[in-house]
Amino acid sequence: MQQQYMLSAVGSNRTGVVAEISEAVFTAGGNIENSFMTLLGEYFSLMIQVSLSGEEASGKLQEQCEALGRDKDLAVHVFPLREGDIERSRQARVRPHYDIRVRGEDKAGIVYRISRLLASREINILQMRTDVESASANRAPQLSMRIQIEVPRQVDGDSLRRDLESLAEELEKTITLTRRKD
Repeated sequence: MQQQYMLSAVGSNRTGVVAEISEAVFTAGGNIENSFMTLLGEYFSLMIQVSLSGEEASGKLQEQCEALGRDKDLAVHVFPLREGDIERSRQARVRPHYDIRVRGEDKAGIVYRISRLLASREINILQMRTDVESASANRAPQLSMRIQIEVPRQVDGDSLRRDLESLAEELEKTITLTRRKD
Protein backbone atom coordinates (compact mmCIF):
# COMPACT_ATOMS: atom_id res chain seq x y z
CA MET A 1 0.00 0.00 0.00
CA GLN A 2 1.26 3.47 -0.93
CA GLN A 3 1.69 5.92 1.95
CA GLN A 4 2.12 9.63 1.30
CA TYR A 5 4.45 11.87 3.32
CA MET A 6 5.35 15.53 3.34
CA LEU A 7 9.02 16.30 3.88
CA SER A 8 10.33 19.76 4.68
CA ALA A 9 13.99 20.74 4.85
CA VAL A 10 15.85 23.95 5.61
CA GLY A 11 19.58 24.60 5.73
CA SER A 12 22.46 26.65 4.44
CA ASN A 13 22.52 26.73 0.67
CA ARG A 14 25.29 24.77 -1.02
CA THR A 15 25.84 22.84 -4.21
CA GLY A 16 24.39 19.33 -4.01
CA VAL A 17 21.75 19.85 -1.32
CA VAL A 18 18.91 18.74 -3.65
CA ALA A 19 20.94 15.66 -4.63
CA GLU A 20 21.48 14.80 -0.95
CA ILE A 21 17.79 15.04 -0.09
CA SER A 22 16.59 13.22 -3.20
CA GLU A 23 19.18 10.47 -2.56
CA ALA A 24 17.79 10.03 0.97
CA VAL A 25 14.27 9.64 -0.44
CA PHE A 26 15.46 7.22 -3.15
CA THR A 27 17.54 5.16 -0.70
CA ALA A 28 14.47 4.76 1.53
CA GLY A 29 12.49 3.46 -1.47
CA GLY A 30 10.49 6.65 -1.93
CA ASN A 31 9.34 8.57 -4.95
CA ILE A 32 9.16 12.39 -5.07
CA GLU A 33 5.80 13.37 -6.54
CA ASN A 34 5.44 17.11 -5.97
CA SER A 35 8.02 19.61 -4.82
CA PHE A 36 8.73 23.25 -4.12
CA MET A 37 12.24 24.50 -3.50
CA THR A 38 13.60 28.01 -3.13
CA LEU A 39 16.33 30.15 -1.60
CA LEU A 40 15.57 32.60 1.19
CA GLY A 41 18.67 34.71 1.59
CA GLU A 42 21.50 32.21 1.97
CA TYR A 43 19.16 29.42 3.09
CA PHE A 44 17.71 26.59 1.05
CA SER A 45 14.08 25.64 1.73
CA LEU A 46 12.18 22.65 0.36
CA MET A 47 8.79 20.96 0.61
CA ILE A 48 8.26 17.65 -1.14
CA GLN A 49 5.49 15.08 -1.29
CA VAL A 50 6.90 11.57 -1.13
CA SER A 51 5.17 8.24 -1.75
CA LEU A 52 6.46 5.06 -0.10
CA SER A 53 5.38 1.43 -0.13
CA GLY A 54 5.29 -0.47 3.15
CA GLU A 55 5.94 0.44 6.77
CA GLU A 56 9.61 -0.53 6.56
CA ALA A 57 10.17 2.23 4.00
CA SER A 58 8.71 4.79 6.40
CA GLY A 59 11.31 3.88 9.02
CA LYS A 60 14.07 4.03 6.41
CA LEU A 61 12.94 7.50 5.32
CA GLN A 62 12.98 8.70 8.92
CA GLU A 63 16.50 7.28 9.39
CA GLN A 64 17.74 8.90 6.18
CA CYS A 65 16.30 12.28 7.21
CA GLU A 66 17.83 12.06 10.68
CA ALA A 67 21.20 11.38 9.01
CA LEU A 68 20.73 14.48 6.82
CA GLY A 69 20.16 16.55 9.94
CA ARG A 70 23.16 15.09 11.71
CA ASP A 71 25.64 14.88 8.82
CA LYS A 72 24.56 17.64 6.44
CA ASP A 73 23.31 20.30 8.90
CA LEU A 74 19.76 20.30 7.54
CA ALA A 75 16.61 20.70 9.61
CA VAL A 76 14.36 17.97 8.17
CA HIS A 77 10.82 17.10 9.22
CA VAL A 78 8.75 14.21 7.85
CA PHE A 79 5.06 13.78 8.54
CA PRO A 80 2.52 11.33 7.13
CA LEU A 81 -0.46 12.51 5.11
CA ARG A 82 -3.82 11.00 5.90
CA GLU A 83 -5.42 8.77 3.32
CA GLY A 84 -7.38 10.92 0.89
CA ASP A 85 -5.65 14.24 1.75
CA ILE A 86 -4.08 14.56 -1.69
CA GLU A 87 -7.27 13.71 -3.58
CA ARG A 88 -9.38 16.11 -1.47
CA SER A 89 -6.79 18.80 -2.12
CA ARG A 90 -6.95 18.21 -5.89
CA GLN A 91 -10.76 18.32 -5.85
CA ALA A 92 -10.75 21.59 -3.89
CA ARG A 93 -8.64 23.23 -6.61
CA VAL A 94 -11.67 23.67 -8.86
CA ARG A 95 -12.36 26.98 -7.12
CA PRO A 96 -11.49 30.21 -8.94
CA HIS A 97 -7.87 31.29 -8.55
CA TYR A 98 -6.69 34.89 -8.30
CA ASP A 99 -3.37 36.70 -8.06
CA ILE A 100 -2.86 39.51 -5.60
CA ARG A 101 0.06 41.89 -6.04
CA VAL A 102 1.18 44.35 -3.39
CA ARG A 103 3.75 47.14 -3.82
CA GLY A 104 4.85 49.96 -1.59
CA GLU A 105 7.10 51.01 1.24
CA ASP A 106 7.99 48.12 3.51
CA LYS A 107 6.48 48.26 7.01
CA ALA A 108 5.86 45.66 9.69
CA GLY A 109 2.42 44.02 9.62
CA ILE A 110 1.62 44.05 5.90
CA VAL A 111 1.71 40.27 5.48
CA TYR A 112 -0.32 39.85 8.66
CA ARG A 113 -3.02 42.35 7.65
CA ILE A 114 -3.49 40.93 4.16
CA SER A 115 -3.42 37.29 5.27
CA ARG A 116 -5.86 38.07 8.11
CA LEU A 117 -8.29 39.70 5.64
CA LEU A 118 -8.09 36.65 3.36
CA ALA A 119 -8.55 34.21 6.26
CA SER A 120 -11.60 36.14 7.48
CA ARG A 121 -13.19 35.50 4.07
CA GLU A 122 -12.14 31.79 4.15
CA ILE A 123 -9.81 32.40 1.21
CA ASN A 124 -6.94 29.95 0.95
CA ILE A 125 -3.41 31.16 0.13
CA LEU A 126 -1.83 28.71 -2.32
CA GLN A 127 1.49 30.51 -2.77
CA MET A 128 3.04 33.68 -1.44
CA ARG A 129 6.32 35.41 -2.13
CA THR A 130 7.61 38.61 -0.60
CA ASP A 131 10.74 40.52 -1.58
CA VAL A 132 12.14 43.71 -0.10
CA GLU A 133 14.37 45.97 -2.19
CA SER A 134 17.02 47.70 -0.13
CA ALA A 135 16.67 51.35 0.70
CA SER A 136 18.48 53.89 -1.45
CA ALA A 137 19.59 57.41 -0.59
CA ASN A 138 16.19 58.91 -1.37
CA ARG A 139 13.86 55.91 -1.04
CA ALA A 140 12.78 53.66 1.83
CA PRO A 141 12.88 49.84 1.41
CA GLN A 142 10.17 48.72 -1.03
CA LEU A 143 8.02 45.62 -0.59
CA SER A 144 6.85 43.48 -3.49
CA MET A 145 4.39 40.74 -2.60
CA ARG A 146 2.74 38.15 -4.84
CA ILE A 147 0.00 35.87 -3.57
CA GLN A 148 -1.92 33.17 -5.41
CA ILE A 149 -5.27 32.43 -3.77
CA GLU A 150 -8.28 30.19 -4.29
CA VAL A 151 -11.60 31.83 -3.55
CA PRO A 152 -14.67 29.92 -2.35
CA ARG A 153 -17.59 30.34 -4.72
CA GLN A 154 -19.68 32.04 -2.02
CA VAL A 155 -17.20 34.97 -1.81
CA ASP A 156 -18.35 37.94 -3.86
CA GLY A 157 -15.47 39.13 -6.07
CA ASP A 158 -16.58 42.78 -6.04
CA SER A 159 -16.77 42.78 -2.25
CA LEU A 160 -13.31 41.22 -2.00
CA ARG A 161 -11.93 43.83 -4.40
CA ARG A 162 -13.46 46.66 -2.31
CA ASP A 163 -11.99 45.19 0.90
CA LEU A 164 -8.55 44.98 -0.70
CA GLU A 165 -8.83 48.54 -2.02
CA SER A 166 -9.79 49.77 1.46
CA LEU A 167 -6.85 47.93 2.99
CA ALA A 168 -4.54 49.36 0.31
CA GLU A 169 -5.59 52.89 1.28
CA GLU A 170 -5.13 52.14 4.97
CA LEU A 171 -1.67 50.60 4.42
CA GLU A 172 -0.71 53.16 1.76
CA LYS A 173 0.11 50.38 -0.71
CA THR A 174 -0.91 49.40 -4.21
CA ILE A 175 -2.89 46.14 -4.15
CA THR A 176 -4.25 44.55 -7.31
CA LEU A 177 -6.50 41.51 -7.71
CA THR A 178 -6.50 39.60 -11.01
CA ARG A 179 -8.41 36.44 -11.90
CA ARG A 180 -6.10 33.73 -13.22
CA LYS A 181 -6.89 32.13 -16.58
CA ASP A 182 -6.04 28.55 -15.57
